[in-house]
Amino acid sequence: MTSEKRLIAAALCVIGLLSYALGAAWRAMASDPEQPRVLAQAPTATLLLPTALPTNTPAANPTRTPTQPFGSVIGTNTPTPATLPTALPSDTPRPTDVPPLEIEAVVTAERGLMLRTGPGTEFPHTAVLLKGARVIVFRRTADSEWVRVRVPAKQGEGWVFARYLNLSGDLARVAVASAAESAPIPTPQPETGQVAVERPPAQACVSVVGDSIAYGEVIFELIGVGFINVKMAPFSFYVAQQLKLRNVDQPVTDRSYPGIGITSPRHKSYYDLPTYRDLLRDRCRYTIVLPWVNDLSSGIDPTEAAPLHAENLADMARRLIENNPDGRILFVNYYYGAPAPFTLGMAGGFTPQAVQLFNEAMARACREGALSQMPQVTCVEADNAFRDLGTTYVVKGMRRDEIEAVKTAPLSPEHQNMLNYYSSINPNGVMQGDGVHLSSLGKRALASYLADIMLRLPDLPSQ
Repeated sequence: MTSEKRLIAAALCVIGLLSYALGAAWRAMASDPEQPRVLAQAPTATLLLPTALPTNTPAANPTRTPTQPFGSVIGTNTPTPATLPTALPSDTPRPTDVPPLEIEAVVTAERGLMLRTGPGTEFPHTAVLLKGARVIVFRRTADSEWVRVRVPAKQGEGWVFARYLNLSGDLARVAVASAAESAPIPTPQPETGQVAVERPPAQACVSVVGDSIAYGEVIFELIGVGFINVKMAPFSFYVAQQLKLRNVDQPVTDRSYPGIGITSPRHKSYYDLPTYRDLLRDRCRYTIVLPWVNDLSSGIDPTEAAPLHAENLADMARRLIENNPDGRILFVNYYYGAPAPFTLGMAGGFTPQAVQLFNEAMARACREGALSQMPQVTCVEADNAFRDLGTTYVVKGMRRDEIEAVKTAPLSPEHQNMLNYYSSINPNGVMQGDGVHLSSLGKRALASYLADIMLRLPDLPSQ
């Protein structure tokens, strides 16, 4: 067989095999009805295969195909604006982290505001702040009812009721006082500020304390001309005189000063004077404290000023007792006097109503209050010394010769010229006294009454 014949025979053989195979496949399709579905799925599956991805796109992250506008930041760890957290970042200061403020404030209380040693009415006061006074608030109580302030004008500090302050800032941002800061502010002790020191026994002497009533200064009206101040003998002179009449020869020292008080914010404080320091050095067996007439005209309503004054008397007693435990203190209450019309224009607080309120507050303090707890204190009612004297115990009308007989110091040049002129046009004219300060008769009567009381009091044991 030639080569061409062999090639033809092979081709025919292949064709036959193919024909046989196709026939077998056709017969199989006819005998199994489910097979077409299987065969039909093959090209479909082939069409759903993923197309080739770009070479710069990771095949493992097909779902990160951008769907947002161009320029948006895409990423699972970057929230969209709608899901930003509302909490402040940890490094952003919260309101509680803001440093506490010191804010300025102005006193709004019409009758004045008490500056106290602690946050409460049970703490003693150290001063009265008038309406309009400026303070610096730097601490507060947790309920913000009381605030601790600095008083620039007095260079001191204390606690006041916040309700009566006009604050320049948010009080909530002022720091709450700690327990130590809420403790009572210590008040200065007399002289050196020391306590528990050895004290020598009281001296055999008498000190007289007060304002112009004890000092002996009187105001006279020269009608149509003006007013003059006349210095007369101090009350201490009459006390010494009455003791000598009872065969008691003891020094009696005047420790008074005009125009001062212990309650009135309108007047200079007695504690700021050298006279007070001299009193502490006296350390006498007896200290007589006459009524503080200027405290009646403090500018504070008498209903509040009266109990405040009683507190201040107790504070004075504590100061004196700490300095001189063996000494006795005689507090004389207020008398009513007969104030002249011009006096009420100068010291409008000297009224029967105010005198009654002050005496009632003193009586309570002496009967059941702080003064009643101090064995060194004796309370004296002035009216008992002036019985049957009418109103002659206070200075009223006097002629020039009568004034010249009792004055103890020259008049100022201005007042002397006024007196000379008044006398030239009224040779026998009467000058009207203020009706508040004691006359010579009144001083003598009160000094006699006190001398008898002092001599009846037993000595106190050393403490």
